[in-house]
Amino acid sequence: MPQILTSNKIALDNSPEKFGALRESTELAADAAALRRRMAEDGYLFIRGGLDRDVVLAARREILEKLDAVGELDKTKPLLEAISSGTSNRAAVDQEAFLKSLRTGEAVRELCHRGNLKRFYENYLGCEVRPLDYIWVRTVPVGGYTGIHYDWVYMGRGTKNLHTTWIPVGDVPRNNGALLILENSHLQEGLQQSYGKLDVDRDRDKNPYGGAVGGWYSEDPVAVQKELGGRWLTADFRAGDMLVFTMFTLHCSLDNSSPENRLRITIDTRYQPASEPVDERWVGDNPLAHGKK
Repeated sequence: MPQILTSNKIALDNSPEKFGALRESTELAADAAALRRRMAEDGYLFIRGGLDRDVVLAARREILEKLDAVGELDKTKPLLEAISSGTSNRAAVDQEAFLKSLRTGEAVRELCHRGNLKRFYENYLGCEVRPLDYIWVRTVPVGGYTGIHYDWVYMGRGTKNLHTTWIPVGDVPRNNGALLILENSHLQEGLQQSYGKLDVDRDRDKNPYGGAVGGWYSEDPVAVQKELGGRWLTADFRAGDMLVFTMFTLHCSLDNSSPENRLRITIDTRYQPASEPVDERWVGDNPLAHGKK
């Protein structure tokens, strides 16, 4: 692991007061009441091996085969290594259709909408559940990162009892752009009443926080930490791990600084109680996504 970890090329303070490891909840995975208490405390649940590794790797292969077909992988390296070619032929194909193919592949759907993950949410929420139909597949090159944000500003037109699952589709060590969570950020009521009122589509022309980058709160992890307190928390993630968090858990990612030029392959998927209101932008065979104010 690099001695200096960065997000948006800004070095994080890795002293114990400012930086730490995600608390694991693996031992609580079958205890719904304990999971709900832990979520209330931490704003996230980090469960090692909560997903079937073979199912995760099948989704990885499916995604990488599609990236390879448009020239984005180094053909001299094994496919599952996800080594970037530095080029792409996506311009020669239907962009919208290609992105849809990534998120609607059978192996990706098996991982996100069936099996261990669905059973986890049925237990955790204690009711019939439904996932958002839209699945977010991320293929992040070296130099890429995600800015600091709440998920609520992107999908806040339904129930607040909506949860994100961030899935490393393959091993994602810190230098491959692992996720960062700001400790206790889910308890920041002032932030929820200000930034948390943003709707990225409705307010796309007047976002006072992330400006040109849409719904991001900031791109500066050090400044946000000074403002809100708390440690930045992360882990070296492995295929099969899952990280679940609330709509008001502030998070971002480390820079992908892979020395092998490896793409970071991850998926975001969301679940909620089936009986509660759903954000209409993210459901159906062809979700509107961010096409509707």
